[in-house]
Amino acid sequence: MGALTMSTVVVVDDDEWTCRALERSLSFHGYRVRTYSSARDYLADRDQVDAACLLADINMPELDGLNMHKAELKEGYDIPTVFITGRVDVRTAVRAMKEGAIDLLEKPLEPSLLIQTIDGAIARWRIQRAAREELATVWRSLDLLTPREAEVCALVASGRLNKQIAALIGTTEKTVKVHRARVMHKLGVQSVAELVRLVDRVLSAPPGLLFDADHRALRRPRALALMASALGTAASAPMGSSSGFADVQDGSQEAADAAESYF
Repeated sequence: MGALTMSTVVVVDDDEWTCRALERSLSFHGYRVRTYSSARDYLADRDQVDAACLLADINMPELDGLNMHKAELKEGYDIPTVFITGRVDVRTAVRAMKEGAIDLLEKPLEPSLLIQTIDGAIARWRIQRAAREELATVWRSLDLLTPREAEVCALVASGRLNKQIAALIGTTEKTVKVHRARVMHKLGVQSVAELVRLVDRVLSAPPGLLFDADHRALRRPRALALMASALGTAASAPMGSSSGFADVQDGSQEAADAAESYF
């Protein structure tokens, strides 16, 4: 039995016959299956279900599939969702895709297409989960940085030299080297190239509330604001040939290699 088929698929459909039929079919193919006959029942029980894929009927009374999906996203449950419906029309299909649906399938569901779609959704869920776990790990590491280390972190990643950083923050080159070594140790990176990629990734994280793999809200590290502030101050300072952070985003490898050659 494959790794994908050991994952939990949740079926939400107000037609109990459809729920039973899908449960039998998906269980036969090796999936763990949970079924709910209303969107509200599922939302009430959601914290107890580690769903990797959601099959949801679009047209349900009280709360339809699309609005159920919106409620999930608001709470940090970005579960790959396949909508199912008795009748597909262009307007419904467009709405479903805009809401982030993996696919929209028409009843009666064709078994091989259904399994293929579910496998794709679960593969996407695994990638999303790994990305959230990685982000949570990085943010926890950023919380270990002191304010000065956060500033040095951003400025090193921008491609500036030790002497330029020292002048910007009012310290010595030796002190900058000490801070740089501590930053790289705390963040678990081995090179400035890795640091550039990490800083670029965390500073480009979308605004708003983010969640970890277990749907817990992530508190943004204070270091992010300090890093952004340091880069903003540095960008307005006359630094001669020093490169700004915006330049690094277009040529991060070149900036990293240049910075490495000075350490």
